[in-house]
Amino acid sequence: MTLYDLEQGEKGIISKVRGRGAFRKRITEMGFVKGKVVTVIKKAPLRDPIEYNIMGYELLLRQSEARLVEVITAKDAKEIKDPDDEFNGVIDEKLLKTTAHTKGKVIDVALVGNPNSGKTTIFNYASGSKEHVGNYSGVTVDSKQAKVKLNDYTFNIIDLPGTYSLTAYSPEELYVRKYILGYHPDIVINVVDASNLERNLYLTTQLIDMDVKVVIALNMYDELQQKGDKFDYESLGKMIGIPIIPTVGSKGKGLTELFESIIEVYEDRDPSVRHIHINYGIGVEESINNIQYEIRQNKGLTDKVSSRFYAIKLLEKDKGAHFSLSRTKNMSTIISKGITFVRN
Repeated sequence: MTLYDLEQGEKGIISKVRGRGAFRKRITEMGFVKGKVVTVIKKAPLRDPIEYNIMGYELLLRQSEARLVEVITAKDAKEIKDPDDEFNGVIDEKLLKTTAHTKGKVIDVALVGNPNSGKTTIFNYASGSKEHVGNYSGVTVDSKQAKVKLNDYTFNIIDLPGTYSLTAYSPEELYVRKYILGYHPDIVINVVDASNLERNLYLTTQLIDMDVKVVIALNMYDELQQKGDKFDYESLGKMIGIPIIPTVGSKGKGLTELFESIIEVYEDRDPSVRHIHINYGIGVEESINNIQYEIRQNKGLTDKVSSRFYAIKLLEKDKGAHFSLSRTKNMSTIISKGITFVRN
């Protein structure tokens, strides 16, 4: 259930905030953080905006924002509570907070990486699954799901199809992109082949443009070491604002450290995490900024998807981005900005 689903006068306790990084930062700064009690004060006739009370303050949220904040209500607590436990029919605030805390320890994780990066091998080892592993594009034709538990956290892992990028050209690319933008996983594990960094990190730059939480699994790290090569992955991680964990998926090495890092990033405890922009040069950056300005006029859209990501995709003549933006109120202006750059 989300904040939007609460009725006037009803209250709930926040269990999770979804959406892209900039949105999560802004809304948590307003006080909408896990474990806080929220009460619906007033819903406008068209339900936008909605007035809430949190920590003694009355705040307004658009319905698009409210849909990205998950809450626990008394009804939810009754359903989640162990049926074997004695229950006197009263759900107090303490039990609500406990339930919200438990649900907040469920982390949705998406595995994303190039074909042959060892992504499915990591999935198999972590989950105990025996999924098919191959050396060609498209081996993972469907997503696979599993649960992993560590340190009182439950990880819902989905192994997405292998892809080299997040454009809308191949079925794999489209599937992965739609999942990330539509479902908003809490963390994306970007599996990178340590022996082929140049090709693999192209996908990483696109995840950065998406403004999602990422942890990099630097996989097959033993092969890099066997060649006598050295790689300062810690410095690279600090530079791009993404923690990088060396792994050997076939042997399960580094996987505990990988999931521990996921917890730290999920709970906003990793000091190295920050959002950066990949600089594409003066001319391109100017065009990106011009297109972003127009896209940002559509707040319901930019709560979920980075305006920068859409601007870049529009410049690439990406059909998927064009279709998504075609439904905005200022679509003609947005499109014209992109066309102007392409013509120049």
